[in-house]
Amino acid sequence: MTPINNTCANINSIESEAGIIASLIHNPQFCFYSEHLLPNHFTDKDNRHIYAAICDLVRKGITSIDPYNIMEDLNSNEATRKYAEELTIDRLQELVEMSDVIARGTIEEYKLLVSNVLDAAFRRETCRRLEKCIQICKDRSDGNIEEKIYSEIDSVLTEYSSVEEIPPYKDVVDECWHEIESRRREGCAGIPFKFGSLNEYVTIEPGELVIFAAEAKQGKSMLLLNFAVDLLKKGKAVLYLDSELNTRLFTARLLAHMTGIEYKRLISGNYNNEEIEKIQRGIRWIKTRKFTHIYMPMFDQKTIYTAIKKVEHTQGIDVLIVDYFKGSGEGDAFDSYQELGRFVDMIKNQICGEMKICGIGAAQATSNGKVADSAKIGRNASTIAVIQDKTIEEIETDGAECGNKKLRVVLNRNGMQMSKNEYIDLKFDGNHILYEEAKQHIPQSPY
Repeated sequence: MTPINNTCANINSIESEAGIIASLIHNPQFCFYSEHLLPNHFTDKDNRHIYAAICDLVRKGITSIDPYNIMEDLNSNEATRKYAEELTIDRLQELVEMSDVIARGTIEEYKLLVSNVLDAAFRRETCRRLEKCIQICKDRSDGNIEEKIYSEIDSVLTEYSSVEEIPPYKDVVDECWHEIESRRREGCAGIPFKFGSLNEYVTIEPGELVIFAAEAKQGKSMLLLNFAVDLLKKGKAVLYLDSELNTRLFTARLLAHMTGIEYKRLISGNYNNEEIEKIQRGIRWIKTRKFTHIYMPMFDQKTIYTAIKKVEHTQGIDVLIVDYFKGSGEGDAFDSYQELGRFVDMIKNQICGEMKICGIGAAQATSNGKVADSAKIGRNASTIAVIQDKTIEEIETDGAECGNKKLRVVLNRNGMQMSKNEYIDLKFDGNHILYEEAKQHIPQSPY
């Protein structure tokens, strides 16, 4: 059997490499159509050095490509001077003469050559990374190989995912409009939230991160659970990252919410035969959904990224729910505010943005409705909404049917946000792990 490292080295496109150099000798401006092609993508050492020199000459405004200019360019930089010593004027002159035969005269032909070289480079590098993964697997002393293997493979995909040509806007506007149309659901864009009134301000969309803030022990986790079940009913694949509840406790809350059985009665076993059947129906239903709950009392970026990639590969992810974003310095989820900022940035940009996943999370709010750690969270969140208890006066003024909670959209990059006195009326029932939109109050005139 041929060793893998030999196989990797044999993956090349020498003819296309030579064609690129020949084409650039005659049409040096073609290099602007291959700026994503790097010298290290070439396997022939001479081609690698000549390509780097020609591109550098063109960037300097020199379009006369001859052996002397190539040598002078390589000699002009200490980092490339050693390459000039490996080439000769005679060797370069011979290459220039041969270029008359193999040079391509059109941009389309040149792009095809570039595509061939990039394809070979991608395959070659992937082969090398897989070889490294084999060595990782052979090292039995390393017990955490999943993260390393995902890192090796993802680094190749990330490097080569950016080599696509950037199209002019006229070539993408139709596709963008089609995507806008495809996101429409029930009169709104994206996936609707459980609360209809909230959808007037924000919906659940790929690439966006919506964060709900509330004070400690005010039902943040219960709110996210309500959203998760609503999304599962809509047929969405949901990954729930939980720093608060282990999966057993989460399951108890989930079943209380789904069955309508009070949480205390459910966990104590104080239910009748009819309610047992409700529980079993709930369990059977949840087994038909694409749902994953992962308990992580301490959030770690690398571990979370690996977990998300693994779930994405095995069953797909439409919506990621994070319970919750917090940096208190008390060992809960994060040990520092700086780490919190980096984590929120990763979730919004690397996960939601690059992977086109919808993001929903929770965060701590202060007693006056401000988002704790707001500088770290607000910098990357698409939308922040704050949930608070209504005061006794607000309940009396709005009416009991208008619920006991209020939701305010305080930051919104994708639509309207509310004035200080505006809010959406919600009803919260902690015994049944239930959040519902209540009857909406009629705002009182200040006059």
